Amino acid sequence: MVNKRRKIRKIIDCTMAILFVMLAVLVVDMRKIWGANVALPAAVMLAVCAILHFIWAFAPDRQQDKQYTSREWTPPGTIPTELILLGEEGTKAASWNIYGKNGIVIGRDIGENQVTVNLDHVTYASMIDIEHAVLNYSGDCWYIEDVSQKNGVSIEKADGRKYKLAYGKPCRLERGDIIHIALTRLQII
Repeated sequence: MVNKRRKIRKIIDCTMAILFVMLAVLVVDMRKIWGANVALPAAVMLAVCAILHFIWAFAPDRQQDKQYTSREWTPPGTIPTELILLGEEGTKAASWNIYGKNGIVIGRDIGENQVTVNLDHVTYASMIDIEHAVLNYSGDCWYIEDVSQKNGVSIEKADGRKYKLAYGKPCRLERGDIIHIALTRLQII
C-alpha cells in the first residue's frame, strides 16, 4: 500500500513538473504581451517549481509518506493530565496535576529528597522506596520507569492485563492505566 502511494505521488510530482515547464514556456512566449519585466521572472519562478517537483518525485522517503501509529501520535485530549491515588474501593484518595510537567518522581519524602508524588502517608508506605518510580514525558506520551530496589512497579492496562516492569526499562503509559507501586495503586487519567 505504501509503495503504491509512493508511485502515485511520484507520478503526480512528475506531472506537476511537466506542467510547470509548459507554463514557463508559455509565459516566455507571452513576454511580447506582458513585457520582459513580468514574463521572465514568472518563467524563472515556474521553472524553479518544476525543478522542485522533479526533486520531490525522486527524493527518498518523504515525511508525508510516514505512517503514524498509535505509539507515535496521540490525538489531542488523550494525553493524561492527572495522577490519582486510588483507595481500597477504587475511589479517589488524592490526586496530582501532571499537566505541563516533564518529569515526576514517585516515592516517599523523608526530608532530604524531593519527590513529586509523596506516598509517605499511605497504608503500605514502608514497602515504598524513597525514590520508587519515575514518570517522564516525551513525544506526547508518559513513560514510567522502575528505579526501586525492592517491591518493584507493575502496570495494569485497561483490558485487565498486568505487567511487571523490568528495573530501569521505561514503559509507555496510556490514559486509564493503573500503576502498582508495591501495594499502592495510582491511576493516570
